[in-house]
Formats: sequence, structure tokens, C-alpha cells
Amino acid sequence: MINQPRIRILVGVIALGLATTAFASPASVALSQAVKKGAHIFNTDSFGSHEPSFHGRHTTCSSCHIDGGRVMGRLPNGKRIPSLVNAAAIFPRYSPKLHKVITLETQIRHCVANGLMGHPPAYGSQTMADLVSYLGSLAHGQRIMIGGKPR
Repeated sequence: MINQPRIRILVGVIALGLATTAFASPASVALSQAVKKGAHIFNTDSFGSHEPSFHGRHTTCSSCHIDGGRVMGRLPNGKRIPSLVNAAAIFPRYSPKLHKVITLETQIRHCVANGLMGHPPAYGSQTMADLVSYLGSLAHGQRIMIGGKPR
């Protein structure tokens, strides 16, 4: 004999799960996918660089920005660099080296070209959008402080 109340509860739980999944907004799904792609790019893409990192592999963003940028990193020369947890929250900001205001995209291109010795993603490209989305996800909950200091 089938236990009717348990079957009704089971059917209700399954229906609720399907309804919740069905109503996920296209924007949230697309953004979630961009964050995942950005994390993958951050951890695996050498951007055409053939420079070996200090780990003996080709350089990627994660070669210097440890734990996906969540903690302080280290350049190959040993110099410590800030984490990226608030990077998306502090741009645009003034660059004393360049004597001008730069955007997060400009900083990404600079790091790829000069740090990784690779070919930076183009402004407006899907790769750039994915990287910016990933960095934005790291800054979730951070206070917006345009021109602020990296942590």
C-alpha cells in the first residue's frame, strides 16, 4: 500500500524544485556562467604567453594572484601584491605611474601584457567581460570606494 501523504510531499518538493529552476532569470544564469568562465580563464589562460612562471608552468593570472585572487599574492621577484577581493569596487582609479585615471579593464590588459607577457583581451570582448564578471564576484559585499586602495 502506498503512503499518500509521503507521495504528496515528495511530488510537492520535486515540483517546487522544478519551478524554482524554471524561474531563474536569464540575466542571473548568464552572469553566473560569465563568472564561471572568468574563473576558468583566470586560472588556466596564459593569453599566448610563453614565459614560464616561477612554478615551472606557463603563467596565468593565478600564478601571482593566489587562491583565485582571494588572498595576497606574490610576483615572481617575491614582491607581495594585494588580493583582488575589492578590485572591482575601487576602479576607476588614478594610476600614479601612468598619470591618468584607469579602469579595471585597463588594469587587466596591463597585467596580461606586462605581467604575463601575453596578448591582452580586447576591450568589449567576451573574455574581458568574463574576467570582469569574475573579479566582480570576488568583490561581492565590498564597499564601493572608487579610487580606493587594494586590500
